[in-house]
Amino acid sequence: MKKIVLLCDMFHDMTITNDFLVDKMKETSKKDSIECEIYAYPIQNIYEIAKDADIIFLSPFTYFKSHMIEKLVDCPVEKIGMGAYANADAKYVLDRAFARMAEHCVI
Repeated sequence: MKKIVLLCDMFHDMTITNDFLVDKMKETSKKDSIECEIYAYPIQNIYEIAKDADIIFLSPFTYFKSHMIEKLVDCPVEKIGMGAYANADAKYVLDRAFARMAEHCVI
């Protein structure tokens, strides 16, 4: 089962938005019969969650840390666009997740 992780900044991101997006992603994956685990974590926990993530998404407030995160992990790191994040576009984010994992040969 694939593990999709959304990293957020616990001091700046709106946890309601993160939780809402993760909930919508879980609903969409269940509806589309996609088996995966989806979680949101604060970026401060990168060392704990990075070891078994198949893809890591960055919320808009964590974009500036993308280069650092890419050096710490062995999985793809993807920025969630502001539009997809603000609209909680779960379908788009899941499509990006599986496209990036395929490019990275994780699937």
